[in-house]
Amino acid sequence: MISLARLRDTKLFAGCLLAVLVIADFACAQTSRPRSATALANLPTPRAVNEARARAAGIRKLTGKHLVVYTDLKSSPEVDDLPAIFDLAVPQWAEYFGINEEQTRNWQAQGFLIGNREPFEALGLMPVGNDEFPNGISVGREFWLHAQPSDYYQRHLMLHEGTHVFMLSFLGACGPGWYMEGTAELFGTHRYDERYKQLSLRTMPRNREEVPMWGRIKLIHNFTSQRSQPLAAVLEIDNRRQMGDEQYAWAWAATKFLDSHPRYRTRFRKLQNNVTAPDFNDRFRQMYRGQWAEMQAEWLAFIAALDYGYDFERMAIDFRRGKPLTKPVRVDIAADRGWQSSGVRLEAGKSYRITAKGRYEIANEGEPWPCEPGGVTIDYHDGRPLGVLLGAIDSAKHGTTLANPIEIGLGTTITPAAAGTLYLRVNDSPSKLDDNRGTLTATISPAG
Repeated sequence: MISLARLRDTKLFAGCLLAVLVIADFACAQTSRPRSATALANLPTPRAVNEARARAAGIRKLTGKHLVVYTDLKSSPEVDDLPAIFDLAVPQWAEYFGINEEQTRNWQAQGFLIGNREPFEALGLMPVGNDEFPNGISVGREFWLHAQPSDYYQRHLMLHEGTHVFMLSFLGACGPGWYMEGTAELFGTHRYDERYKQLSLRTMPRNREEVPMWGRIKLIHNFTSQRSQPLAAVLEIDNRRQMGDEQYAWAWAATKFLDSHPRYRTRFRKLQNNVTAPDFNDRFRQMYRGQWAEMQAEWLAFIAALDYGYDFERMAIDFRRGKPLTKPVRVDIAADRGWQSSGVRLEAGKSYRITAKGRYEIANEGEPWPCEPGGVTIDYHDGRPLGVLLGAIDSAKHGTTLANPIEIGLGTTITPAAAGTLYLRVNDSPSKLDDNRGTLTATISPAG
C-alpha cells in the first residue's frame, strides 16, 4: 500500500496513475432488500461529529444540500466546491436510476476528505474495521477519501463513492462486482466546468490531459497488446476482495461499452432493476441472448480500438451476415464509419481477390487530406497508413478477426482459415471519424 506522504516524497505519481478503490464488501453487496424508499431507512445513520473537537483538531466542515464533508485540507475552490459538485450529481443519478427527485429532497450523505489521518483517527472518525483503505471506501451513507494530487481524480473518487452511496440508499444494493464498480467508474468519469459550475457525468474522456491520474485506457492497451479479454471474464470480477487497477479499468470499459452502444444501452440501463438479484449475471446474459455472439465480437473490436474520444455511434457495427460469393461483388465503404459488412461470406481454404478504388477525405487535426485505399503514408494510425483499407472476417463458429485486421489497401489476395463474413473499414482513430468524407468501392472476386 502506498501512502499519500510516500507518493509525494518519492514522486511516484506515475506508479499511482490508477488509485485502488477499496470498497467494503458489506457496504454495497447484493441483498434481498426491495427497490423502494425503504432501502434508505435500512441504512445506518451517518455518525455524529463533535464539531467543536473537530475544529480544535484542524478539521473543518463543508456543507451542501446533499453532502457534508469534513476535511483537514486547506481552503481552496477545488476542495470547497466538492459539496456543490456532489449536489449537481444527485439529479443525474436520480434520472439515470429512475428515482423521483422528490425522494432525494432531504437525502444527505457524509464524507471525510483526509490529508493527515491522525486527527480523524483520534476523533474516531475512520471506518471501523476498514481504516486501512488505500484511497476510497464507502459504508452506508458515508464515504472516506484520501486527498489526491490531482483535482480531477479527487472529484472522480468522490463521484465514484457517491454512486455507491446513492445506489445503496435508493436501490438497496449495487449488483455484482463488475456492475457495481463499473457503474461507479462510469459516473466517476466526468467533465466539470469550473467557470459555469456545470457537471457532466458518464463522459468519454477526450484526451488524457482531461483526466489526470485516471489511466483506464492505458491499462487496457497494455493488456490487449498481449492478449484479448473476453467479456465473460469481466463478468467474473469480484470486489469482495481488494481489486487491482486492471480490474477497475475492465469494469469501466464494460459498463461504458454497454451504456454507450446504440444497440445495447437501452437494455443495459434496465439492469438496475436487478441489483438485488443473486442471479444478476444470468439475467444479464438472458437479456442479450439473441445477440450474445455479436456482442462478444464487437466487444473485442472495441477494446482493440479503444481510444480517448471513442465515437460509439460511428463505430457501432451492423452485423449483416454475408452470402456465398458466386460472382464479383462491389460494395461501397464509407470513410466516416467503423466496420461495415461487405455482404459476402468467404469460405475457408478458398482464395479471394479484393481490390479497391476511389477518393475520399481523411481529416488530420481538422485539415482534410485527399486519400485513396492505399492510405496516406505521411501519417499513421495503429502502425498502418492513415486511411488505408482494412479487412476482417467475423465467423459465428470460429470467432472474429475484427480485433486483428489485415491490410488490404489497393488490393490483396486472401485465403481465410475459417469461413465468415468479410468486414471492411478505412484505418483511422475511432475518435476522428466524424470529419472524414466520401466512400471507396471494394470489389471481391474469386482469385484467378
